[in-house]
Amino acid sequence: MEDSRFYLHDEPGALRLEVRGRLDEALLAQMLAGLATARSMQNGRPLVFDLRQAAAVEPEASRRLFSVAGPEARFLARDEHLPGMTDGQARQARLVAESRFSAMRRAWCLLLRLLRPGCACSTCQPERLWIL
Repeated sequence: MEDSRFYLHDEPGALRLEVRGRLDEALLAQMLAGLATARSMQNGRPLVFDLRQAAAVEPEASRRLFSVAGPEARFLARDEHLPGMTDGQARQARLVAESRFSAMRRAWCLLLRLLRPGCACSTCQPERLWIL
């Protein structure tokens, strides 16, 4: 059994919920309870559900999350999560444009990747990301 959890990041531009592990009904219930508490500090910022680190996304949990999150919320997902998430949804997935990093930043990130395996930044892991 995988250890699934979510993290709430209170960022200046958005209130971001990051999923680690498997997004299933049990984790979704915890996320919704945390989100109910966090709505008081949202202050008009958009909600972003970050599924880039999710090991798997159950289709029923993603459908329920879409219905609860509302039309203004954004979702970040990897290629393998898209089929179950976009089925029956009015949202269209768009590929997130890659950001360009300076040579110094790429060199620094390469060094950090050696020291800290598992980095999820787009320099270290240039996988395709989607926004819904």
